[in-house]
Amino acid sequence: MIELIDIHKSFNGIKALSDINICIQESEIFGIIGQSGAGKSTLLRLLNLLERPDAGKIIIDNTLISKAKNYELRQVRQKIALVFQHFNLVEAKTVFDNVALPMLIQKFKPAVIKARVEELLEVVGLQNKHQAYPLELSGGQKQRVAIARALSCFPKIVLCDEATSALDPETTDTILQLLQKINQLYGVTMVLITHEMPVVKRICHRVALMEQGRIMEVNSLETACTLPQSVIRQALFADLSPALPEYLTAKLSSTPTNRPMLRLLFQGAIAAEPFISQTSRTLDVNINILLANIDRFQQTTCGVLVIELIRCDNALLDQFKMCCVQNNIFVESLGYVTDPVL
Repeated sequence: MIELIDIHKSFNGIKALSDINICIQESEIFGIIGQSGAGKSTLLRLLNLLERPDAGKIIIDNTLISKAKNYELRQVRQKIALVFQHFNLVEAKTVFDNVALPMLIQKFKPAVIKARVEELLEVVGLQNKHQAYPLELSGGQKQRVAIARALSCFPKIVLCDEATSALDPETTDTILQLLQKINQLYGVTMVLITHEMPVVKRICHRVALMEQGRIMEVNSLETACTLPQSVIRQALFADLSPALPEYLTAKLSSTPTNRPMLRLLFQGAIAAEPFISQTSRTLDVNINILLANIDRFQQTTCGVLVIELIRCDNALLDQFKMCCVQNNIFVESLGYVTDPVL
C-alpha cells in the first residue's frame, strides 16, 4: 500500500531524514515513534507530499507519487486523510457541517453527503450532536468530529499526527479504541506518529522507531519482545519499568553482598507461569519482590520485576541467572543491598 525507498530530506543543508525505507501493508495500523526532533512529522508530511523528498521514491497503491504534479497529485491526496493534534474545526459551523465540508468541496451529491455524515457521526458516537457547535463539545468529542471529517471522502489512508497528545489518558484510550474500530470497519490503512509508547502498545500492528532522522528498527511489538538487541524492545521496557524509588537506591551499593538486586524483563507465555515461586523452591533461595509492573498489548503480556535474592552467594546467583536465560527472561544486575529492604 505505502512504500518509501531510500528517502532523504534536508532543510537548509541540515539533514532531517536519511535512508528511510518502509513498507506499510494495506489495512495496517502502523506506528512511528520517537522523541521530538526525530523526524516523525517530516516523514508523515512526505506521505501526502506536503513535503517532497530530495531523493528516493514514494509509492502509494502501486503508483509512484514522489514526482506527481497538479491533477495527479490531487488524485493521490483525495485518497489520504489527516487527523491533527489540534482539531482545526470551523467554530462557526455545526458538527454536521464540519464533517460535510470536505465532501462539499469535492462536490459530492447532497444525498450522498447526508448519508455519509450521518453514518460517520454514528460510528464516532456523536449521532445526537448534529447541530452542536465546537464550543459546546469536549476535547474528546472535538477529536471525534475531526476523525469523522477525515473519513468523509472515503480515504484509503489516514495519517494521524499526534492525534491524542492533547487529550487526557482516559479520553486518549477512547480515541484509540475508535481508531481501532474504524480500521476494522472500513479497512483503512493508518499511520500514527507519536512519542507515547502506550499509544503504540494499544493499537499498532507494527512500529518504526526513529532517532535523528533515521529508522532504527521496524517490527511488531510481539516480535521485538523476543529480540534481546531490539531498540523497540528497549523502549517498550523503559516505558514499562518503574524508576527505583529513593528508599531503594539509598540501600544499593556496587560492593558485593549476599543480597543482590536484579531487574527481570519478561514477555509471552512465561508471564503466566509462577516462575519466581518455582525457582525459589528449586534453588532453595528466598526472593523478595520489591517492585512489579505488567502490561498487555495485542496478544502479548509483558512485565518487569525488581527483586532481591536473600543470602545468595555468587554460585547461587549464577544458577538463578541461568534459570532466567533458559526461560527467555532478561536479567539486569542493579547492585547489592546493604541493609534489609523494609
